[in-house]
Amino acid sequence: MKCLKQLVLVLIIGVLCLSGALDGHAASKEEQNVLKEYRSFKFGLTLTQVAKVMYGPSYKQHLKQTDGATVFKKKADWTQNKQGYRSREYSFYDQSKTLPRLIMFEFHTKKNQKTYFLVQKILQFAADTNSGLRESSRTLKHVTYIRGDETEAELDELLSGKGLGQVGMRWSLDYKSVQTKQERKEYKYRGQMKIYTFKSSNPKKQIEVMMKFDYQKKHYVMNNYSIHTIKKK
Repeated sequence: MKCLKQLVLVLIIGVLCLSGALDGHAASKEEQNVLKEYRSFKFGLTLTQVAKVMYGPSYKQHLKQTDGATVFKKKADWTQNKQGYRSREYSFYDQSKTLPRLIMFEFHTKKNQKTYFLVQKILQFAADTNSGLRESSRTLKHVTYIRGDETEAELDELLSGKGLGQVGMRWSLDYKSVQTKQERKEYKYRGQMKIYTFKSSNPKKQIEVMMKFDYQKKHYVMNNYSIHTIKKK
């Protein structure tokens, strides 16, 4: 299986629970429904079970058998078979006029088995922006004030307005369903992240912030941030 560092890099180049009041914007009914559906894709569901959630009674029409395993008929973004573990990823794009979005699922098998289990999911809100993702309306007044380990509440104090604004991407993973008991004891391969893009006091710059969920403290903290030059269209 890919290491966490590689997964993060792929996600950033390629372009999680709801954080409540600190999101700082009233989500539309459409977005609320999208988030409800996103949460319904529980880790450990088989690929067939995910298809049932997505398509309802017609789910079988979207599945096929490949090398003895049940997979989606749609072409996978990529597939891999390494050291007895199979893995594959699918992307589903919704071209909603009000909330265009991309949801991605990554499935893995247990060693030397054929049933695919959901281990990773990503929800990206697309927009015609510098990053390709929906951006927050908040402005980070002084980037030099960032320590790099702020909680959501502490980051909120550095922004204009109340709350962090709209999130651009939610990403979470949990490999427990395909790990052995010994592997679970050695390392809990799980995580939740959210990405925000904030305006800067410099109109030519913007700040991308990744927030990572701290399972011990039960809240999100800043994982890293980067400053980007806004490209002219």
